[in-house]
Amino acid sequence: MIASVNPGPVILDCLAALEKQARTDVEVLVVDASSDGTVERVHARFPWVRIVDAPAARSLPKLRGLGMASARAPIVGVLDAWCLVGDGWIAEAIRVHRERPEPVAGGGVELAASERRSVVAWATYLFDYWEFVPPFVNGQVGVLPGNNIIYKRAALAGNEALRTAGFWKAFTNAHLKESGHGLWSSTGLAVRIRRRLPLGQFFRSRYHHGRSYAAMRVDAAPWPVRAKWALIAPGLPLLFMTRQIRGLVSKREYRGWFVVCAPLLFAFHASWAWGELCGYVGGAGRSHDAIRS
Repeated sequence: MIASVNPGPVILDCLAALEKQARTDVEVLVVDASSDGTVERVHARFPWVRIVDAPAARSLPKLRGLGMASARAPIVGVLDAWCLVGDGWIAEAIRVHRERPEPVAGGGVELAASERRSVVAWATYLFDYWEFVPPFVNGQVGVLPGNNIIYKRAALAGNEALRTAGFWKAFTNAHLKESGHGLWSSTGLAVRIRRRLPLGQFFRSRYHHGRSYAAMRVDAAPWPVRAKWALIAPGLPLLFMTRQIRGLVSKREYRGWFVVCAPLLFAFHASWAWGELCGYVGGAGRSHDAIRS
């Protein structure tokens, strides 16, 4: 299932990679709220793809929830429109869920070769996916990427909840872990991303992600708890940067790009932290509906 809001032509490459692995027992679903002609392009090039045109659901979490509720298979995979799967990705997703008890599986995320000359592409990639860079992991993990993840349908919320509240990977996986379930990573489920986002859009998106996350985290919490997290929020950029340094220090190529991208990464973390602060103090505002990348 691919949720999209004005992804541009890259979604055609995403679907072309899936088309090579097409099989009769697999449904590819695009849930779209674009104004750039995505529905028409997809329908013309890939008539076998099932399209849910959802212009009223303007945010990716809401589109993903609608897509999961609309999916008919016992296993539901989530990709972004800029993800290019490797050969055998579909077969590996089916195999893992057939053989493994974990309710959710996923894989690593690599920056596509065509994007590796861009500092902005590296910075946005490392911000979102530093935990999932090569070498990829095979086994149980603590976290999986939201753009390359496959669930057993029984592990997801009911269809009505998905349609109304949307799908939020962080909270879904936290609930599964609290219930005693593990998360599984497979080296055969890696994807490459070819994502080109304007800096302003990326900054705004990370603010809205941070604000939505904070608002949901303290949704039923009393004010003293909200105040505690609000006081911590200004220190998040330093905390996040420290985590990234520890995670990337042993990975030579990525260590170098982290140094190059450090000023942008710190700015991205500051945008997220400002969003969290606003979420703890003032709730989600319009952020739930503003996440589009």
